[in-house]
Parts: sequence; C-alpha cells; structure tokens
Amino acid sequence: MKLIIRFFNFLFCIQSYSQAISNQDKITKYLADYFSEDREIIHVQFNKNIFTNTEDIAFKGYILSKNYNIPNVATTNVQLVVYNNESQIIQKQLLFAQDGIFSGGIHLNEKIEPGKYHFHFYTNWMNNFKEDDSFNQTIEIIDKNCPYVFETKEPNWGTAEISLFPEGGIILSDIVNKIGIQITDCNKKGIEIADGVILDSKSNEITNFHTNGVFYLKAKLNEKYTLKINTDKLKITQPLGKIAETGLILTEKEYPAKNNLLVVLKTNKKGLQAIQNKKFIVLIQQNGNSVQQEATFDNNRIEQPIFFDKSLLSNGIHTIRVLDEDLNEITEKLTYIEEDANPLNTIQTITTVNDSIILSGKTDLQKTHLSISILPEKSICLNQKKSILGTFYLNAYLDKPVSETYFYFNPDNKTRKQDIELLLATQSKGKYLWENIKTGPPKINYEFEKGVTINGKVEREQKPNAKNKISLLALKSNVFEETDIDQNNDFKFEHFFVQDSTVLAIQMNNEKNNTLTTKIEARIARDEPRFVLGPSFDKKVCPAIKSPENVFNFPPPKTKVAVLKEVEVKNTAKKEVFIHKAEASHMAKAFKIDGKAHRTLLSFLSANGYKTGIDPKKNNVYIIDNRDAYQGWAPGSYTTATPPNVYLDNFLLFDFNDLYYLTLDQIDEIYIDRIGSSDITALRGHGTIKIFMNKNQKNEHFKVKHTSLIVTKGFAKNFTYKTAAIEDQNEFNYFGTLNWSPNIELINHSDF
Repeated sequence: MKLIIRFFNFLFCIQSYSQAISNQDKITKYLADYFSEDREIIHVQFNKNIFTNTEDIAFKGYILSKNYNIPNVATTNVQLVVYNNESQIIQKQLLFAQDGIFSGGIHLNEKIEPGKYHFHFYTNWMNNFKEDDSFNQTIEIIDKNCPYVFETKEPNWGTAEISLFPEGGIILSDIVNKIGIQITDCNKKGIEIADGVILDSKSNEITNFHTNGVFYLKAKLNEKYTLKINTDKLKITQPLGKIAETGLILTEKEYPAKNNLLVVLKTNKKGLQAIQNKKFIVLIQQNGNSVQQEATFDNNRIEQPIFFDKSLLSNGIHTIRVLDEDLNEITEKLTYIEEDANPLNTIQTITTVNDSIILSGKTDLQKTHLSISILPEKSICLNQKKSILGTFYLNAYLDKPVSETYFYFNPDNKTRKQDIELLLATQSKGKYLWENIKTGPPKINYEFEKGVTINGKVEREQKPNAKNKISLLALKSNVFEETDIDQNNDFKFEHFFVQDSTVLAIQMNNEKNNTLTTKIEARIARDEPRFVLGPSFDKKVCPAIKSPENVFNFPPPKTKVAVLKEVEVKNTAKKEVFIHKAEASHMAKAFKIDGKAHRTLLSFLSANGYKTGIDPKKNNVYIIDNRDAYQGWAPGSYTTATPPNVYLDNFLLFDFNDLYYLTLDQIDEIYIDRIGSSDITALRGHGTIKIFMNKNQKNEHFKVKHTSLIVTKGFAKNFTYKTAAIEDQNEFNYFGTLNWSPNIELINHSDF
C-alpha cells in the first residue's frame, strides 16, 4: 500500500511541475498548430474604379503565401464572382494563376446596367480557415447616354456615427486612459473634427480631441462623462459609457532605444489588490511566429513594463495579447513594427521626355512582375486607392480592413507610421482571435484546387485483360492526354488546365492505337466553390452626395456619312448557292461539287494545294500542305508534318484512313482555307478543310469515332485589353486611360 501511495505522489509531483513550466510551451504549440497549414492572401489591381459602359475592366492579381511571405506559386485556381449592388451574382470566372500572379478582365457593352458592382476573388483553399483572406473591389459603371453628376467630397453629415475604442476595451477609473475615436458617415467615410470636447456631469470641459485620432482621460469611478461635438455641420452629444472599477489595460510607451519595444500592463489600485502576485503572459504574435514573457504585479506598482527585442519581430502588424494562468485572453491590442531599413525593391522616375516617362528601379529578386495603370491627371476614375503593401501587411491582420490603404504606405507621407498607429487605435481586435487559435489546427475540408477534372464513361463493354485507353485532345493547345478505363467503364482526367469554349475530342484506342467506335459520355466535374464566409464588400447603405451644379455631358459619337449617287447594278451570272458558307471564313475557297465527278477526295485535294497519299511505314493516309512538302519532307516522314484540320460534316477527324475511299459524288461542298481562319477551335493544323456530304448520301462505313466536349466550367479565356473610343479631350481628361500594362516582367541585370 505504501508503494502505491508513493507512486501517486510521484505522479502528482510530475504533473504539478509539468504544469508550472508548460504554459509557454502550450502557447507555442497552439500557434504552431493553428498556422501549420499555409494560408494565401490575394491583392488585385484594377486599371481604375469607374468605367463607362463601352470600356474594358482589366485587373492583375497577386497571391502571397502568409507563412513564407513569398508569392504562392502553388496556386492555380482563383475564383471570381461579380455581384451587383443587390448582391445578385452577375458573372463567374475561373482565373488561371501561375507563379503567384493572374490577370483578366471583362469587356463592357451598352447592355450592361449602370451602377455599383462588387468583384470578389478567392480560392477554395481559403474556405478551410475562419479568417477572411479574400479580396473585394467595388467598381462603378456609368452610362454614356446619361449626364454624369460628380460626387462631392463632403461626407453625409446627417448620418455621422461615433465609435470609441478604449485600450483594453474599458475606461478604468483613477488612471489615464487612451481612447481611440472614429467618426464615419453611412458610407464608412471618415469625418474630420477639430474641436470635440469631453464634459463631466457639471458640464466642465475635461479634455478635447480631434478626429480621427485618440484622446486621454483620467476618469473618476462614479462620474458620468459626455462626448460633445458642436460645429456648423455636425452636432452630436453622446454619453461616454460606464467607468470600470477594476481591470487590466495593455498599452505601449515611447522608448528611446530603437531595438526595444516597451509594452506596459496597467491597472488601478483596486485592481492591483485583485491581481497581486498573479502570473500573466504577454504574447506578441504574427501568424505562427511569436515572442512571450511572463509578468506579475508583485512589486505593488500599478504599471508593469515589459521589454521585447525588436530584432525578434518581423515588419508589419503584430497582435499583443495578455493571457492569464489558464491561458484565457484578458486583453489585446495591435502594434506596427517597421525597422528603418532601406527597401529592397524600389522604382522611381528618372526623367520625362515629351509624352514618355522613364522609370528606373532596383531589386534583389531574380524576376519581378510589375503592373502599371496610367490615368490623366484630372481623372475621376480612381476613387479608391489600394496598395499591395496595404493588403499584404495591413488588412491581412485587421478584423475590419480599410478600403484605402495607399495613404499608409505612400513613401511621400512623412507621418505614415504615426497614421498607422492611429488607425490601429481604432481597431478593437485583430483578425486572429485567441479563442479560435486555442481550438487547435484548422480542419481541412476543402481541397487545394489545381485545374479541373474531366469525368466520363464509355458504353462499349471492355473485354477481360483489354488494354484500351481514353485519349483526350485539347485542340487549342496541342495537348494530348491518355488515361485508363476502370472496371466500371469509367475514366478520369485530373488537374487539367483548359479554357472555356475549348473543344475537346475524346476517343477510345486499343493497345495498337487504333480508334474504337463507342459512345462516350464526358463532362467537366467541377462545381464552382462558394466562399463559406460570404462576400464582405462594403455595400453603401446611402447614396453618395452629388453636386448638381457639376455635371458632365458625354458628347454624341462622331459619325461619318457619305452620300452616294444612285447606281443600278445588274448581275446576269449564275449564282451558286453555298449552303455551308457561313460555317467557313471568307478566306476559304469554296467548291460546289456537282455530283457527277467520281474521282477520289484525296486526288481532289492533291490538285488544290495539298500532298496526299499513304505513309509506307505506317500505312496511314496523310494530308499535308504542299508548302510543307517542299520544305524537305522526305518519303516515309509525312506523319511528322503538321496536317490541316479536316472536318466532315463539322466533326473533326483524327484518322484520315476513312477518307481513302471517299469519292466526290458523295460530297456536296468543300471549303479549303489554307490560312486556318475558318477554324476558331483549333490551332494545331496548317489550314482547315471542311467537307459536307450530300444529304441523300448513305454511307454507313463512314462513322465519327470520337466525342466532342465543349468546355463550360474551365478557365476564363485569355483577356486582351482594348482602349475605348473617346470623343473629345474633356471626356479623355475625366474618364480616359493613358495606359494599362498588366504584365511587365523585370529581369535582374546583375545576372547578365
């Protein structure tokens, strides 16, 4: 019995000792687990924010790995959903990303309703996390047929609201409290006030403030304070709220040593009695990286300073948390760290010559991507100034992201660090909540999408030990893929990168690579992923204030009219009727076959610019352009030449052997386009040949052996930006675009 008692005493001692030293280890593990999976964040640059309904909306996107602070080159699938101002989905696009970047756009037209539209960019992988790292951008489309009334810079004074952000979330009695203040209108537009005051219950002025900023207040416990603003445009009286008797406040203080960050825990005398000798942990954290120290009020002082080495902290926003002995969060605040280091990547104007600007920069990166939008000086089309640094290093950590971030990272803003600190004073919490971090690593329920999946089934029963395969040809990109057929006659192509409207040809081949005739069903097996957290764009709840006296009327389009003399033209020639002419380019040479000729199709093609015959090595029919034949194609090597795209009744052929016995009396029309402009779905061939059979022709021998699939859930088509027509200089000054260059690639010259 004594042995058992000693054993349990031993276990109790181990448990107590382990608990005494494990809190900091637990915190480290919490953070390591919660941020174990890499997260990505998106920033998108638009060429501007306001568009006429005849312009192109263009954008360039950048994807950053939050764990490694580098472009997330693994991301390929970016989902775009466009909403109108009633939150209805207007359009969806799957965008292809490569090396951490993507680009695209939308061609507008006069049928699009004017108004506000919200662009939401995200990935399916983002759905695994509780924090929103997607990107939102609001744009406005205006109708050129209607006058445009300019917005004023005045806020909506009648809807002004005041928000207070005391440090620690409380106003503590008998100490100096730092309180952030923010005044916005119904459109979240900041309102500047220069002469606000705080009054006590006897209307004595205790302190004054201006917005948006902070003020300091030493409050008494039972006193009732009032915030008052009395200006010509704004009159507000608002109670300050209840004064707390006890509590704990976290603050920062200026410290002359640049390599140290001074954090201070504060309480009042009554609060000191409640927390005397209790242990707290002060944690500074950014993503999974952290530093922490233990703090106690064991010296009867109401302020406890804690110093942190800044060299252990990276640049950007950090969350400072105070945790109790049970690792519950008492309070938190955000801080901004920026060491005075020269930026690694810079770009600046060297000179301006006529209408050209010469830029020069430096970078330590091997390859740098740059996107530039240039607007006229008087342009009104850039009403939201967002910065890629603001997205990645500011909004990435804010619970309530700010819409305009360039102000905080403008190198010409000499007070930008102080401005960021004032901004953080009006944030009650950060994006990453401690209670979420404590729950453990995120559950991965959503896959990291790469390309699309094509599923299908073949009708033809597979013989035992058959080695049949499914071949897939992507005609636009010269892609050829093969996959196996399983025991259920199913097949699958995974991680396939294909654009919308691409025509895919799918066929079954045996082990000798002969095409087998069978019915094949195929589809793009992809459901556009919805964003679990929902779009978080700022929907304006009240209209912006317009300036009726400041109106722009778009000039009518210029048209040129030429009056021609009346001429009567008579045509006595017999006109041949081509039934399928609309299915070929005007560049194609059309042949109407009279049905009397009995020579073969191959001999006809040989007389019209192509070399035809049978490859003696493989016994396959070949068709190549004479221009290829004269470039040194030797007998026996015809299959290496690129053939034309040959269509029979609009079905693309991959096996020319079936054409060997085809004679002209079976054919109605032939279109030969040696340039290939008749074929909008294929780029692999040298020219296009389209053959249309007689309607009365019964040819059971001739069968199409492949299935065509038109992609409808693939990646968005490549977008080519075009500038819109501008009628006069005034329209250009306000709404025009000088340049949009989304894909500038900079090479480090030190490598040459």
